Amino acid sequence: EAVQSWRDMYTSAETSYRELADLVAHNSKAHEQSHVMLFEESVAAQYYAFLRVVLGTLRQMWAQFDSVLIIAGLCVIFEVLVALVLLYLVLRQDTLDHIVSILWKTGLGGAVAAAIAARSLAHVANSKALSHITQLEATAFGTVTGLIGASILVLSLRIVQHNRDEEAGSTIKDSVEDKGLGRSISYKLNAVALVVAAIHCLAFTSNSFTFNEDSIVLYLVQTLTVAVVLAALKSTRSSSSDQQKAAGYRALICSLIVLVLNRISSYSTVCREEQLPGCTPTFYGAPSASISSLTLATLNGCMIWLVPYVIQHFLRRSRSDQAMLPKLWVNVGMRICMGMAAVYWILDSIDGTLASEVAASASASSSLKSDWSELRLVLARMSIGIAVGGGFAAWVASPFCIDVAVTAVSSAKQTPKPSKPQETKQAAIILGYGNAYGAAYLMFVSVVFCVLYTFQQPMGGIMLSLLLVKLILCVEMFDSLRDAVLGGSSAIFMVPAQMTLMALLAYLDYFAT
Repeated sequence: EAVQSWRDMYTSAETSYRELADLVAHNSKAHEQSHVMLFEESVAAQYYAFLRVVLGTLRQMWAQFDSVLIIAGLCVIFEVLVALVLLYLVLRQDTLDHIVSILWKTGLGGAVAAAIAARSLAHVANSKALSHITQLEATAFGTVTGLIGASILVLSLRIVQHNRDEEAGSTIKDSVEDKGLGRSISYKLNAVALVVAAIHCLAFTSNSFTFNEDSIVLYLVQTLTVAVVLAALKSTRSSSSDQQKAAGYRALICSLIVLVLNRISSYSTVCREEQLPGCTPTFYGAPSASISSLTLATLNGCMIWLVPYVIQHFLRRSRSDQAMLPKLWVNVGMRICMGMAAVYWILDSIDGTLASEVAASASASSSLKSDWSELRLVLARMSIGIAVGGGFAAWVASPFCIDVAVTAVSSAKQTPKPSKPQETKQAAIILGYGNAYGAAYLMFVSVVFCVLYTFQQPMGGIMLSLLLVKLILCVEMFDSLRDAVLGGSSAIFMVPAQMTLMALLAYLDYFAT
């Protein structure tokens, strides 16, 4: 209706303008006549009214929020949080493979039923002008809601059944460690994560006109990270063995580094129109700049050393860097790919800076002109080709990242005075079995990162690099904290807190890129 109204107003104004043009063309003194002057004012008023109506309608559309879609999104987020909590509780009693095998049939049925119901409700909401939700959006919402809702139902029944079995004495008692320090830290961190996630969900009830979402996300991330710092400090004081204390200090160092990197990530800002003038954009290095500065492009080149070094360091700790293909990709392929992308943006900054100087100069000399477009195109294509071709080929062909060490062991029992020389045998020790798939997963992430790194501006490349480093540090941080308080005996230790923190880290860097 709005578009049709605009079209009618524009057509009327154009018709009046043509009549005025024909009148002036046939009468050279038409401008001096009073009725022609009034006609000119009428035509101008029609164009002015058209522009005012279009602008007013667009402003209403821009500031209008579909309450049905907002409520639907909040319902999905709430369902996901409930499902994660229930999944965390069920994983303490059963394996993930068995749970998935139970959930997929029930989830498929719930998704189909909910999708049909959502499409019907969407038709009713549109007919009563309550929402502008499309059938595709309704189908997606119903599918996700039904899938998660059915999963919640099945997981709840599993927990109820487990509680009944526990009352009958068929469950295994929890270990003493799990009832002590580990359970205390786990509950506290998960509680903080739940509160942080709830506040983040409530933030969506506001809008960008009155609410600085990037600032509150940074505050929530830092709050949860500080809670991890305090948990790591407590583990260093309460650990009983040197290995657990070392793991606690490792978790403390990782959490402190994440705190610092979060603050650095908040420096990059991309301001939306409604946030001005309260927001100062720094994505290009300066508030008024539209081209990345050479300083940012050079700093982006430093990521060529940082990211592969961090990946290689953590793979080396778990002996997962022994396979040739991962080592070749991280040390050579990834550096070449990132290097070409960094050089591309350096040349782009040089061309943009010189072009700005030439445009600002009244008498531009040919010596200031620079054009590296052909070389930049070659570098970009080669970078993408190495990442997509070589990186994915190395990931697909990579074996288990394990190593086998052969050592000599004694087969005779220890006696005060052995009567004969002890016989020695060779034993094989498998290194890296605890993270056999970890390197392959990380290598896949690094390939995707290299592709995104090539397409991002220098500031975006820096923020993506810091995000990848923070995610790796978070994995190591929670793994070390688990080792510090439980000795590595629980594979699902603090899963809600870990998932919440990593999701918020990714969302924080969304504002920076």
